Amino acid sequence: MRERLIAMQNKMGKMYVPVVLFLFSTVLFLIMFSSVEPKVLDIKLYQVADETIRAQSTVENTEKTIENRQIAADNVAPVYSYNADLNSIQTEKIHVLFATIRETNKLAEEQYQKKVKEEKDKAESNKKTDSETPAVNTKRLTPNEKMTIFNASLINNDEETREFISSLPEWSILELLGATEGIVNQIEKATTQTLSEVMSTSIRVDELPRKKLEATDSLDYWAFTADQQRIASLILDNSLVENNVYNKQETEEQRESARNSVQPALILQGQVIVQEGHVIDNNVMKQIELLGLLDNKSSYHLYYSLFLILLAQSIVLLYFGENKKKSVLQKGQELTLYALVTISALLILKSLSLIQQSGLSNISLLFPAALAPILLTTFTTKRYGIISNCFLVAFSLFLFRGNSGASSTIILTLFYLFSGMIGTMITKRRIFDQFFNTLIWISLVNLLFISSFIFYLNLPYFSKDSLFIILFSLGSGLLSYFLAVLLAPYIELIFTENAILTLMKLENPANPLLKELVTKTPGTYHHSLMVANLSANAVGAIGGDSLFARVASYYHDVGKLRHSLFFVENLSSGMENPHNLLTPFESRDIIFGHVSEGVKMLQEARMPQSIIDICAQHHGTTLMKFFYVKAKELDETVQESEFRYPGPKPQTKEAAVINIADSAEAAVRSMPNPTKETIEKFVHQLINNRMTDGQFDECTISIKELKLVEKSISEGLIGTFHSRIEYPSLK
Repeated sequence: MRERLIAMQNKMGKMYVPVVLFLFSTVLFLIMFSSVEPKVLDIKLYQVADETIRAQSTVENTEKTIENRQIAADNVAPVYSYNADLNSIQTEKIHVLFATIRETNKLAEEQYQKKVKEEKDKAESNKKTDSETPAVNTKRLTPNEKMTIFNASLINNDEETREFISSLPEWSILELLGATEGIVNQIEKATTQTLSEVMSTSIRVDELPRKKLEATDSLDYWAFTADQQRIASLILDNSLVENNVYNKQETEEQRESARNSVQPALILQGQVIVQEGHVIDNNVMKQIELLGLLDNKSSYHLYYSLFLILLAQSIVLLYFGENKKKSVLQKGQELTLYALVTISALLILKSLSLIQQSGLSNISLLFPAALAPILLTTFTTKRYGIISNCFLVAFSLFLFRGNSGASSTIILTLFYLFSGMIGTMITKRRIFDQFFNTLIWISLVNLLFISSFIFYLNLPYFSKDSLFIILFSLGSGLLSYFLAVLLAPYIELIFTENAILTLMKLENPANPLLKELVTKTPGTYHHSLMVANLSANAVGAIGGDSLFARVASYYHDVGKLRHSLFFVENLSSGMENPHNLLTPFESRDIIFGHVSEGVKMLQEARMPQSIIDICAQHHGTTLMKFFYVKAKELDETVQESEFRYPGPKPQTKEAAVINIADSAEAAVRSMPNPTKETIEKFVHQLINNRMTDGQFDECTISIKELKLVEKSISEGLIGTFHSRIEYPSLK
């Protein structure tokens, strides 16, 4: 499968990534198509709903909004403004009335006295000689004449005062003009005092008739005649006005504020319009019409939304996938893995959506939200895990938009987001080796998060619904971990060379190359087993891939199959070493050849490149000291570089460890009587020499890790080649 994927990438070249993105986006669109497709209902008014109808999107009921705003405006009480100054203004008008009465009477009296004087003077000038006193016959002003003077006196007053006085009937003015000074003063006092008392409190227009009646009744306590009381009542009736006046501008402002404070009447996405089995009335029908569920015309806004989110994902993947340190092949593999994992997660999400739609509430919490982030973080980078988590949360909004209310959808997406983010916190080691960081943390965070929202929604914590919510959230964490453990080996098999299943297959002794090693080079095979044990333990001690180190060690000396008898471990007891018959240069070429021949054999067997690299690097560029010394004895001009392995030097920690273990095992095996001290000293010196020789310059192994490797290999060799007690034999 992996070989086919690589072949396809090589064939398509630069077009591979765009094609994968297009196909990936198309598949996602098809999965979510049914969730965004406009739903047209065939229902009628007063029909019984055969299914529960929910709002597929959020729309505004404009008619209801206008109605609610008008109701709010109508409920605003009219605003009245109390005018305390009206008391003094109206009282002043009464004072002006009586002042004008007095002024008129005064002027009338002055005119009368003037006429009397004129008559006297005329009579005196015409008096008879008999010295009789002339008789004066001057009449006082008539009421009409007084009324003329009264009306003339009003001209100097303001218009409102004139209107007030003019509103009184003429007979009442004539009565006041004809009354005595005491009566006028008493009526003025009664009216002004009563008016001031009544208008000292708030009077609205609807209260005015009652207030006037109360004011008139209070005149009963004054010693007035019927006509006098009637005149006082008329004065009060015309002077009493509303002092708590309707403020039209303020009222309209408050009503407008009430209208604006009313929120739009929204039909929320996921809101139940009508339950199954309920009658569809006019209100329900109107809501269904607003949602467009009766309209045969398709609404494309959800299509546009989904298209844009898929486009955004493609752009993000293109941008963040541009890493100059990675090859085109690696970028293509990471994108393919991202697509497959995201599609798989979305299919699970879609299935849960359909189950929840059928009536099983809260089942959506069972979605393993951390699964995709865990797999992508493990096999690609944390960046891909975060991107996948974010877009899966966005896609869930499309899938669950009609299954639950807005608040439930928000909580659900937050749950997915936090659970998925915890999944990106793991390291790039095998998932099975990170039990605590994955299973425990994901489940714990899920439990705490969902418990928080149970209290937030004020649900009874120990109720049946809350129990299912908690179980589903815990199940999400468990599923995320165990599905990741289950799928990881198969993902490794497709997208990585050092897949567990691949390595387990290669370590099987039934493998053709291993079978050939066992039969043709048993010594080399035993040596490889020893190196495998030493390397696996040492690599495990520094946190490396011990399984890979073991399997790679099995095949590191496979090239010795070509000239098996030229390697000392394959010589039978008593057999002469064939190198004794060869020159140092010929021996060098044969021994050098086991590396190049091994690489060629592994390539022909289509072994993973990482194992081929171990074969090429297990001697690095070390010096073949034994044959170099022999060559130097024959020819002083021989250069050291001629007897160094072609390399390359170890590029990984595993290669460095196998490099050390290979030389250490071979050397200790050849020791006549190895002891604990000699083994430890030799391994320490071997590592120091390799470091001095620069053999570890191209890998990331540290001094601290080399010390751990030294300890592990020394203990392994001591355990294998320890001195045995020599038992005495019976004579």
